[in-house]
This record gives sequence, structure tokens and C-alpha cells, in this order.
Amino acid sequence: MLMIYNDGKHKVAVFRELTPKGTVQSNQLAIVHGEEALLADPGGRVVFSKLMSEISVIAPATKIKYIFYTHQDPDVMGAAASWYTALPNAKILLPEIWARFIPHLFPPDTNITERLMLIPDNGTEIQLSDCTLKLIPAHFLHSPGNFSLYDPCSKTLFSGDIFASLLPQGTDYDTAPDIDQHIQYMEPFHKRYMASSKALKAWVAKVKNLDIETIIPQHGAIIKSKPHIEKALQWLENLQAGIDLLY
Repeated sequence: MLMIYNDGKHKVAVFRELTPKGTVQSNQLAIVHGEEALLADPGGRVVFSKLMSEISVIAPATKIKYIFYTHQDPDVMGAAASWYTALPNAKILLPEIWARFIPHLFPPDTNITERLMLIPDNGTEIQLSDCTLKLIPAHFLHSPGNFSLYDPCSKTLFSGDIFASLLPQGTDYDTAPDIDQHIQYMEPFHKRYMASSKALKAWVAKVKNLDIETIIPQHGAIIKSKPHIEKALQWLENLQAGIDLLY
């Protein structure tokens, strides 16, 4: 567990080391504010048991108010049925566009409707006690229905697959030490998995005026410090990707 922020009342933790070798690395996020907590993109079956044990250290199951899924991929939602059972008090936050497909992840007799909180296309805000979190549209990056999560209490942006990096074997770091060098590990993924430069520019326009000190993607290294974040956003805003390159 990597503690990103902790002022006593508000905590942000990232779990980076739970994915078995040979599987695409993924980051899981927990935000705790007072007596309430949120778990974001808890992942698939390969990390469920380990994450359940790890998160209990900072947020007992009864404290978790939300399970937030940025989009529908298996590395995001693969263990959804297990989390549904393990965190019986948690509301399930996910993009509205994916609601009709969710029953495929659960046993036939599971009634998930009463636990769902569907996020409209234009985003929304949710409360962890007196901390207001923002769910920001990130559609087509890379999923048709996709959201980023901004936590103003820690000035942290959980960006999902945006800013994901795939580090080569033998290379790993929790935080990108040099954003110029780190771009090479982000660029191939973004060129293939992000829809277009238009979608990228639209997302950057939504987040660039937020007060962000840390960006946590769902894969790879964290980006910290305002100069690094500003440079990363500039790179993303000018990137040609997806249909810009394929067609």
C-alpha cells in the first residue's frame, strides 16, 4: 500500500503491487474521509483476496460507502460479484451506459438494482462525509462510457486509463521521476487505446483548471508535482491517437 495523502481525517491510498507477474499491472485506489470510504477500480479476481486484506487496514468493510468503476473492463470490474458480497453496504457507482450489461457479471438470482448509482453522461458529484468528489466525463478514453475521479480534499485526480504507462520488464517506479522520459512508456498505449485527439482535448479542457497535485492512473506510475502534471497535460492535449492514426 502506498499512502499518497494523510492529514488524519482524509487519506488516499494506492495499491500497486497486488497484480501477479505475467498479468497487466493495475492500480487500485481507496479514499477515506472521516467515517466513510470509496474504493475505485478494485480489479479482477487475481487481486480480490489481496486487496480485501490490504484495504481493511485503512477502511473496514462497513465503512466503504461506494465502489466506483470508471468503466467496464475486466481489470476494473472482473471481481464485481465478489465485491458486491464483501461490501454489503457499498453503493455501486458506474457509468449509466454500462448498466444493462452488468448482470452478466453476477449470478442469475442477484438483485443489483437497489445497489446501483448510475453516473449520467455529463458527470456528477458525490459526498464522502463533508468532502465533495467530482466524477468527470472521460468518454472514449478508451471506453465509450468512462469517468475520472477528482478529490479536491487531497488535490488528487484518479484518471483511469488516461496516463496509463506500461513499464518494460525490469523497470518500475511508483512515481514518474522525469515526465519527459516517462512519456515513452505512455505513448504507445495512448496512441492505440484512446479514440482520437478530439476526445483527448475535450478531457484536458475539463481537468486542466483543477487544482491537481497528484495524478493516479489505473496502470503504471503516478504523476506528481504541478510542473510534471502541466507538462503531461500539454503532451496529451497535442497527441494524435486512435482514428487519427488508423484511418
